[in-house]
Amino acid sequence: MKHVRIHLETTHTENKSSVPIDTSYWEQLWDTYTSDFASVEIHSWLEETEQLAELSKIAANSSEQGLVKSFTITLNEENCNYLRNHSMDSNGGLEWFTIFFYKEDIQMLEIGQYGSEIVLYGVDKKEAAEFETLFPENANAEYFKEHLM
Repeated sequence: MKHVRIHLETTHTENKSSVPIDTSYWEQLWDTYTSDFASVEIHSWLEETEQLAELSKIAANSSEQGLVKSFTITLNEENCNYLRNHSMDSNGGLEWFTIFFYKEDIQMLEIGQYGSEIVLYGVDKKEAAEFETLFPENANAEYFKEHLM
């Protein structure tokens, strides 16, 4: 599947090894690219107890996978507003380690490393170039014509 991968300039915090220096892209990314998605899967480390408690309140289901807890959340209006507006960690980056957005059962957007790496699937070169404009100039973008999942 064609896709574009964005790598953002990162730093680290006391509790996170890699977080983006600039998260100014978040609200526009959310507003522009998530409206067609039915659900989101969010992964947080088990030691991130505050985030786990927060996600437990809105998750349709959850499961532990080794050192990570996975939450599946239906993207209704209330959950979308909550996730869009309460995603930033005051210590840097997004609150959650990895976020996977799904359209039906197909993964369409992946945000990893607390927001440092973003992958948008199913886009042509023109759509990928448009997607790149959301991110700071120092972001590194790669376009792939094929992807084996």
